[in-house]
Amino acid sequence: MRVLIIGYGNPLRSDDGFGWHAAQQLETSSHLPNIEVITRQQLTPELAETASHFDLVIFIDAARDLPPGQIRCDKILADTSRSGPGPSGFAHFLTPASLVAWSAELYDKFPEAYYLSVGGESFSEGETISASVQAAFEPLFVRIRSIIGGG
Repeated sequence: MRVLIIGYGNPLRSDDGFGWHAAQQLETSSHLPNIEVITRQQLTPELAETASHFDLVIFIDAARDLPPGQIRCDKILADTSRSGPGPSGFAHFLTPASLVAWSAELYDKFPEAYYLSVGGESFSEGETISASVQAAFEPLFVRIRSIIGGG
């Protein structure tokens, strides 16, 4: 199984950079075959084409709507009520679900996908991840290994 991990966020905005930092750590520590890791400051349309080449895509980001350090894992499901990305799809802000929907619409491939988010404490300027969010790295990595392993 080919796996793509996309960690995104702004590493210059404290906890907002969690996904970016998590992806960097996975890239340097992961010795699993068939895993590609990408870091981005935000999701961009061309990632739909990239995602279409993988069986499993995992998105990692910080969240403002969760308590600091709490992890949320959402499976991204195909939305059969829509006929495609729609006119608002090329907006400045893309979601993991819209990116995977584009992969299905444009490249006829809907990979299994998960959106892992971790509650942030501080989104102010700075390069330091808060302690409560730092503590989420290892549980997040355990969750990712579980998803990849099928459990």
